[in-house]
Amino acid sequence: MFTRCTECRTLQKVTTEQLRAGHGMVRCKKKKCLALFNALESISDTDNLETPIATTSWLSPQEKAPEKPYWLIGSLIGLTVLFAQLSYFEGLALPQNPTFRPWLEKFCGYLTCQLPAYRNTKELTVLQGALTTQTDESVAFSAVISNQAAFEQAYPKLKLTLLDYAGLPFSQRVFQPYDYLPKESAAPFLLLPDATSEISLSLAAPKTKIGGYTFEFTD
Repeated sequence: MFTRCTECRTLQKVTTEQLRAGHGMVRCKKKKCLALFNALESISDTDNLETPIATTSWLSPQEKAPEKPYWLIGSLIGLTVLFAQLSYFEGLALPQNPTFRPWLEKFCGYLTCQLPAYRNTKELTVLQGALTTQTDESVAFSAVISNQAAFEQAYPKLKLTLLDYAGLPFSQRVFQPYDYLPKESAAPFLLLPDATSEISLSLAAPKTKIGGYTFEFTD
């Protein structure tokens, strides 16, 4: 039988034993080529390849020609090794790295895994913030924040510090996202890329007069 190399188009002579041993895959005999190709794509019992012959006469149902998934398998193996190496050196900080995060998301797309929520308070911008005293002496804090990250990220913790008229702190508390977001917000409290959100808090009236305040986001 004869076949033709799919790379260099050189005519090759093959035997049934060769086809069965390689499940239809043979290597080109031309020294400058040596490509591994599927002989079943072009096979004939004559050297002019004008009369194709049936392949089911010598291949059993269990010996079907492969569909060349080698590149996908190789890519997955390579990504797995890379992920393992980076995880060893970077640990839990790796998914929070904006350089590697897009690759990890693609990798998890193949394996149907889920990365931890992205957190980077440096990529949160405060558009406005205010602390006002209400008529009942309670205190209302509000702010508008924007996510400048390329990924959706979890709302951070909010550390609010109240200052007296001398500029000295007299009260401080760290609030969780469920403290300052509307009660109807759904967990896990994720802020989309380039999205803005309004946060608000209602505080009991302090015994010390408020002369100022500071706040910051923490992981």
